[in-house]
Amino acid sequence: MVIRIMKVSSKNIYIGAFVIVLAIFVAGFYFQSIKAHAPYRSAQVLDAEIPTKAGKNSFIKQSANLIKVVDPELVDLDSQIISCGASVDNLLSNTPTYENSCVAQGGSLSSTKGMYLGGQCCSALTDTKEYHKHLEKLQAYKGMPDIPLDPMHTPIDMAKRWIDYDKNTTLMPDEQKIYDAAYAMSEEKPCCCKCWHYFVNEGIAKKMIKTGAFNSKQIADYWDSSDICGS
Repeated sequence: MVIRIMKVSSKNIYIGAFVIVLAIFVAGFYFQSIKAHAPYRSAQVLDAEIPTKAGKNSFIKQSANLIKVVDPELVDLDSQIISCGASVDNLLSNTPTYENSCVAQGGSLSSTKGMYLGGQCCSALTDTKEYHKHLEKLQAYKGMPDIPLDPMHTPIDMAKRWIDYDKNTTLMPDEQKIYDAAYAMSEEKPCCCKCWHYFVNEGIAKKMIKTGAFNSKQIADYWDSSDICGS
């Protein structure tokens, strides 16, 4: 009886070992297949999903020149409107165009439907960890209405409202001191260049000051957490 049990156990061991080896072989074949087809899929994404030249440049860098598969979250960020234009009016026309960024020329779009103003205007984002940290910090400002809590996905009409508010709002001398103190504290300032994001953030800061609910430190923290320039 004991001998019979030993024989069955040995057989089970052989079967288990065979299954493990087979699984390793199949897994290796699968991952090799993914690697082999990565350039093909990367090229498809580049052509079909990414509308701006800056976004395409970011994707090429993230994919190591179309060799690696790119994180879908990064592909989504690449697929937004990347522009350093000071105005968004050209995006609201029937024939939308976007302006140059720091890393690529502007161009035209067939439509802006379902698209947002995005970031990576200065360099490609390759790691989303800092981006996620910024999103968490921005939740501290969710009580303020109509501000972008995900600046990498800023609605065009929202940007337009804040740019207009900034243009039409003048701070009083005491209010300007609060703004100037925030500007001195912030590493990012409203943005690294005077693009649409700069004037959106400047307008938001003015509103924060006008409401009296935010001090210079809170404004500076908002600016630094809304950085969209890239990695």
